[in-house]
Amino acid sequence: MEEIMRSEAFFILPLLLAYSAVCLSWFGTERKNLLWEVEKAETSENPRLDLILALLATVAILGIGQFYSAGYLLPRSGNTALDKLLIWPFNNLLIFSPIFLLLFFRKQKLNTIYLSKSELLKKITFGFFASFVGIFVFTGLRGEWQRLPEILQAAYSLDSISNFPAVFLENVALAFLFIRLKWATNLKWALGIPAILFALAHVPSSLAEGDPWTHILTFFFLTGSITIFVLYTLDRSKDIIWLGFVHYFMDLAIKAF
Repeated sequence: MEEIMRSEAFFILPLLLAYSAVCLSWFGTERKNLLWEVEKAETSENPRLDLILALLATVAILGIGQFYSAGYLLPRSGNTALDKLLIWPFNNLLIFSPIFLLLFFRKQKLNTIYLSKSELLKKITFGFFASFVGIFVFTGLRGEWQRLPEILQAAYSLDSISNFPAVFLENVALAFLFIRLKWATNLKWALGIPAILFALAHVPSSLAEGDPWTHILTFFFLTGSITIFVLYTLDRSKDIIWLGFVHYFMDLAIKAF
């Protein structure tokens, strides 16, 4: 049991500290006025309706995802390059399409999901910088600095690039729900509710493993806290482009694909 706990800590703690370093890098760079001018996001005239519709869109996304798993979306062609560069990304767009359909019918701009092309070069550049901070901290704390070149090289492989749309669209969905929850409640609830849900999601597996409550509560606090920090940084930066690059590189660091 102690070996399992050490193994989990060896993964989770470096991951949490890596994302903390990423967020701190944004605040530190922002204080020096080196980043983009934060664009004010529009608000909703009917926030409760938008939250309900956002939750329904989430259900629709999960439903379309099940259709994909059952093989009912765009079928694979047998051509590896075509599958990875066209069919897989297009299927991801179909899966997350309820978000964009809802934006269209509600006549809401892309900045209501913290997506804007203004000062795009700065956002991409900082995204790469913050990504390097994250993977440097993660691999360093795990004693795996030798993996840095491997991770950076893998980022430009066909296999990895084909997964970027899926990773980025996950950030779109996160911003979409967060902003509408913030509209319907306030920033504190918009930060707190996802943090609690994310932290609770790890409790059942810990209970099944028979972990002590001190272990469970510690990781509950840590995962909840970093969720709040990441969402708060997202809200302050009001942009998912730079965070999309961080998410992509960190997924490579943890071998998510």
